[in-house]
Amino acid sequence: MIENRENLKNYFKRNSNVKTMLFTMGYIIWLFSYLIVRLQQFETSYSPIIKIAKYMGLAIAFLVICIDLKNYFSIKNFIIGILLLVFIFVNNGFLGGVSVWWQLCIFIFAAKRINFKFFLKAVLIFLCLYYGGTILLSQFGIIASNATYRATNVRDSLGFGWSTWPVHGFLYIVSIYSILRNKNIRIIEIILLEFINMYLYMYTNTRSPMILITLYLCFIVMYKYMRIDIMKIKFFRIAYLWIAPILTLIIYWISKNYSTYAHWDSFLSGRLLLGFSSLQQFGVHLFGQPILFNTNRDVIGTKYLFVDSSFLQYMIRFGIVSLVILLVITILFQKRLLKTGNTILMVSFTLVLVNGFLDPEYIEPYYNVFLILFAALFNSEGLNGLEDIDKEVRSNSSF
Repeated sequence: MIENRENLKNYFKRNSNVKTMLFTMGYIIWLFSYLIVRLQQFETSYSPIIKIAKYMGLAIAFLVICIDLKNYFSIKNFIIGILLLVFIFVNNGFLGGVSVWWQLCIFIFAAKRINFKFFLKAVLIFLCLYYGGTILLSQFGIIASNATYRATNVRDSLGFGWSTWPVHGFLYIVSIYSILRNKNIRIIEIILLEFINMYLYMYTNTRSPMILITLYLCFIVMYKYMRIDIMKIKFFRIAYLWIAPILTLIIYWISKNYSTYAHWDSFLSGRLLLGFSSLQQFGVHLFGQPILFNTNRDVIGTKYLFVDSSFLQYMIRFGIVSLVILLVITILFQKRLLKTGNTILMVSFTLVLVNGFLDPEYIEPYYNVFLILFAALFNSEGLNGLEDIDKEVRSNSSF
């Protein structure tokens, strides 16, 4: 009996590894189909290869779901997960008209039992190759790049369609890298990350993520070398859970009452006026509505209009009901992170959340890899692979 139980346990372990590798391969193929068209060289590309890559990745995710159905799972979590994902699938994907959301739902459900540590490692390697390769190719003039102007500053796009994209991409790279390295990260690595951060800022003049990355790296220095762990303070642990709702209320309030806070707008690069204009034009509804923002500054007779804040844009695009679901899921996920006791994991997710206050990357699934980790809420194994990182660090440091 004991031998049979061990064999069954080993089977599920092997099966989980197969699912993790399949899922990761499918996700990276799918991710590539979205990121390739963010390069200036391929922005207007309609190559069938891009579409094939997208649906190939989704097909692999569906295969992973079929494999996973053989394993045991919590009926309650399964039903809740299905209902929530179906709502997002319909509301965001069809009523809101943003197809990437129904695709994300498939990946979240498929990620239910994968090893998240392996997944993040593979995605990190892919992102480093994608962003690093693009920047190098643009600097050598191999792929197209362009320059724009902000006041007296020149902004190089470094091969991307917008100069802001590589810096926000780097924010996610820093976040994932620090999670995987955790307390093993060395001061030379932190200095190198900050050097890259300054290099990107020098070329792109993208202020917000640069500041956040610098503050985050300072936190890591204090946490590792000065033994300052804010997550052991009860006030911070409570405040941590309410970051997303608080940021949402703040950005909605100051955008809605633009006339009162107009003096802040120049510091926020015009985001308040854009938010106010969008609220006036589109309003806020219970459910999703198709919205076509205008991001073209060069067409005569059209006015640039785009909501940068992830939380405000989500509210306007997908409605109050979907926003409440997103915020509740975010809080539950943060609560799940608290259980790990992994401070760097918790603070790195906070970095992503705060970045979403003024920028749209938090609700852009091809940017925000953390959305995949939400699958841990429907998974009895939790954040498989990330739960014991601190234990690994302690064991490594004991040698």
